[in-house]
Amino acid sequence: MITILPTKVKLLHFPRSHLPHATHAIVKQLFFKQVNDPDHFFSFTENAYEISIVADKATIDNDFMPVLLETQCQDMGTSPDTFRVLQVDGEGGQDSSGRRISDLSGPLAQGKFSIFYMSTYQTDFVLIKERRLRRAVSLLQEHGFDIDDENIENSDTTTQHTQEPQLKSLRSHNGSDAAVSISVDPRISNIYPRDLFESCVLEDELRCVGLNPHYRSQYINTVLKIICYPEMILKNYNNEETRFFSYTASSDGISLVADRRILELFSDDQIFQDEDTGSSFRVIQVNLAGSNLDRCGIVRSISHPLVTEAQINLLYLSTFKSANILVSADELEKAEKILASDFEKVRDMLAEFVLESPQ
Repeated sequence: MITILPTKVKLLHFPRSHLPHATHAIVKQLFFKQVNDPDHFFSFTENAYEISIVADKATIDNDFMPVLLETQCQDMGTSPDTFRVLQVDGEGGQDSSGRRISDLSGPLAQGKFSIFYMSTYQTDFVLIKERRLRRAVSLLQEHGFDIDDENIENSDTTTQHTQEPQLKSLRSHNGSDAAVSISVDPRISNIYPRDLFESCVLEDELRCVGLNPHYRSQYINTVLKIICYPEMILKNYNNEETRFFSYTASSDGISLVADRRILELFSDDQIFQDEDTGSSFRVIQVNLAGSNLDRCGIVRSISHPLVTEAQINLLYLSTFKSANILVSADELEKAEKILASDFEKVRDMLAEFVLESPQ
């Protein structure tokens, strides 16, 4: 079952160096929002390339953007479009997540819909531009997906302005000899794809868990410190180190993707986790050279080969300008070979990333 949530969200990204300026907005989300409100949706993801936020339009426009603009943050961006959230509830949980991602992203890629995909402990979320929601729902229904479209009447079918081409900055963060610093216009189709692709794998092993909402008052301070002040609670924490951390809260539940050090900060009563499913995850982070919000087929091109060719299960987390693929630590090497064994294959994949229709 796919449910259209009533909330309307926007996307934002900025460098970690500007996190202190966004702390007040994050505090408002963590402490003053009713998590059981159907309109509530907030996601914070930090990886090697950016901090990526998903929140309701008013929160992005009124809480985050003014402080970031006031500090003249250069490497930041927000979506010109408003997005709607599709909640995907399927059988099998995390064990079937890879197949679910591949099956759902297939028809949307064929229909040239750009999507933002988020795997969480409780469910999956697919973000689609509001102006294209009705078309996307019709397409999915044609492919046999069961959709609760009660909230579709809230969608705005008017054509919003499209973003003008802008030069986006791509910088290498992995310290390798191949590090580059180039400017890329994502709407130019003839850029050599080898220059656009960059990936890294973090050493940390991750788990995807749920947080028990009944204990929220006990752990919410811990969540704030993890996001904004990790040096206060993590031993030997280095502010320069690269980490992967994701927090997503909706009326359906609260989900964390984090490493062992962070999960040990929570008691057993505060965490939902299925010990039977699984090994820990390793994350393959792929920098897609600037905003990927207008490109179609990225999720499908990444998930389908892993699921069908190698029977590798995965979780997937989109950020503003990167793809984050979480696979079992035991299958990491196999997954890396499929995704990036050589630049020829990567070039072929990137060539399929066409731009979404403005209508």
